[in-house]
Amino acid sequence: METNPRTINDLLSQVETKFGGTKTIELIRELGAHPTELDSGAPPEIGPINKDKKIVVVGAGVAGLVLTYELAKRGANVELWEATSKIGGRNRSVRHGETIQETGHPDQICKLPKGGYLNAGPGRISHHHRAVLHYCKHFSLSLKPYQTLNRAALLHRYIPELDRDVIVRNRQVQFDGQGRIGEIAAKLGPWFDIDGPIPADLSEALRDWLHDNFDVHEGTDTEWNYCAKGRQGYSKARGGPNEQGEQEQPLTLEQILGLRLWYDDPRRSPDVIDEQLSMFELEGGNDGLVQALADQIQSALRTNRILKCLKRNEDGTVVLEGLDQEQGLIKTTADRVVLAMQPQAMVDMDLDLPVQTKQALEDLPARFAVKVAGWMNRRFWEDDLAIYGGISFTNMPNEQIWYPNNNFQDVNGGLLVMAYAALHHGEMLGKLPPNERCAAAVELAKRIHPQIEEELNQESLITIAWQNIPHIRSPWVAWTPDRYKRWFHQITEPMGSIAFAGDWCSHLPAWQEGAIRSAYSLLAWAGQ
Repeated sequence: METNPRTINDLLSQVETKFGGTKTIELIRELGAHPTELDSGAPPEIGPINKDKKIVVVGAGVAGLVLTYELAKRGANVELWEATSKIGGRNRSVRHGETIQETGHPDQICKLPKGGYLNAGPGRISHHHRAVLHYCKHFSLSLKPYQTLNRAALLHRYIPELDRDVIVRNRQVQFDGQGRIGEIAAKLGPWFDIDGPIPADLSEALRDWLHDNFDVHEGTDTEWNYCAKGRQGYSKARGGPNEQGEQEQPLTLEQILGLRLWYDDPRRSPDVIDEQLSMFELEGGNDGLVQALADQIQSALRTNRILKCLKRNEDGTVVLEGLDQEQGLIKTTADRVVLAMQPQAMVDMDLDLPVQTKQALEDLPARFAVKVAGWMNRRFWEDDLAIYGGISFTNMPNEQIWYPNNNFQDVNGGLLVMAYAALHHGEMLGKLPPNERCAAAVELAKRIHPQIEEELNQESLITIAWQNIPHIRSPWVAWTPDRYKRWFHQITEPMGSIAFAGDWCSHLPAWQEGAIRSAYSLLAWAGQ
């Protein structure tokens, strides 16, 4: 069916512009017609590979797997050493019957129902993490939506002085908050004065913006006020002809600021660029990515092989000494070595590295992250609160509650992550034995969701503290501004025949995308 050009022109002629062509051209001059193009996420072209050179990659996390896969695909002589029997590093999904081992604590056997799993490491994939999505597409891995942001989820504040809990919906803080800020802005500024800071031809647009985005209206007395219109939610639902509903009482500015309700979690706010929607997770567990990579490089993979010592030779080669579970002590020489592991995992290794490099590794502090989850026999967050996916935030040590983003209304229940705690709270919880850690997280989460008391399958409780996991010892490296300035460029450049790889060697620390981009940056060097 052909499109009638006249019809299209008629439609386009209905588009309104508030300004004339001259002003419009001035406003859009720096914008361009379309969003910025994104790269495909595919690895870079690197030219011919030197197939006579031997490459050893140490650490089968995301960076090590990607680097080995891309080099092996191009015909390189490459080996990938992994200290444990399990590939993936921090990309780990825990299933029924699997064991979690933490240094200094009893082992845990996962007793989640068969088919259930906990994404103990990466929980989500950002829509602009193009390299991760490239491999998901390349290996035909199925994605499903992950709702980082759910306006129906909760913001909780525990008030220790009163032993009281305050719980509101995310939407209340978002929309009442921006309404109160809009009200202040409208009242304080001489925005609509003839000689005010807003040009006359933009003042009407500002009025529309305050009205449409902030629900701020100008009264007959020219006084500006926030007038909630229901975006903050309803305490009594709307329904039939005689059920107009009742809006939630708008939060006051004093409540929002005094209770710090806006302060959900600035380190993982759903509005930071890496967590803005859309986000995804993999069907069947996020470890599907590392398993797909590992399946392609079985001949290069050496599991249960621990690097003990690394020495540089004058000719530029590197001698590696290791302990292999089957072969015992081993020794080999390589032309290129990539240490694809966390700095904290290298502490016990005898590494012949430049003095400044060793200083940098020692100066990068460990971080802390804990997850605690359990199976609920009833999805009460859906049945009772209409929360379908997303995250609730609290100022208590468990910090976050994650709701499942699939199998909605499943009568068999679902997995509830009752704690995802980092930094100081993650450190405190990580020091507790797993059973005590789980018990503490349950008690904290019950202050937000008392239904946990009846619905939790106690045997299903499972937890991980990444700082306690052997050969990992830290969930991520967070570059402070001073450490970044001092060490980053030095640590991320190859040192002759040796280089580091991992998310900590990128501008996306703690993300799989950073690990892959780090691997990409070493492809040409490793293949020389």
